[in-house]
Amino acid sequence: MRLSLFLIPAFPLLFLGCQLTDHSEREEVSTDHITFTRSGYENVDPDELPKLTFASSEQDMGKVIQGARVEKRYAFSNTGKSALVISDVRSTCGCTVGKDWPKDPIKPGEGGEITVSFDSEGRTGMQHKTITVVANTDPPSTVLTLVGEVVGPRPAK
Repeated sequence: MRLSLFLIPAFPLLFLGCQLTDHSEREEVSTDHITFTRSGYENVDPDELPKLTFASSEQDMGKVIQGARVEKRYAFSNTGKSALVISDVRSTCGCTVGKDWPKDPIKPGEGGEITVSFDSEGRTGMQHKTITVVANTDPPSTVLTLVGEVVGPRPAK
């Protein structure tokens, strides 16, 4: 109760603090009810952007025994005209995780790998997992897929 009494008067200060931010160098755009700041991304020539090109955007795990962990690597290259920056690799499910990808900018003509791990614990049957790679490309996300079949639990030892 005491905590809520403290937070109620402090709540309006949060909004006031947001309004005190200096936006003098940013162009603002208004829509019906929302105002947001332009990122400058709209003014970039799409032909000058980096381009994320994968050797294959789908990997097949084959048959996996339930409980096993599988790692797959997705090779890619930057076929665009400027440095590629991968900001995130994520999945819609906790069983599939982007573990390793280059954190430094990748120059045009260079490449790398993204490692994805799949944990089959508690899963059975056909699996079709999607992994989203977020980068400074147009479009800003690329979807990778990981497919395979999880079969029966490991036999007891």
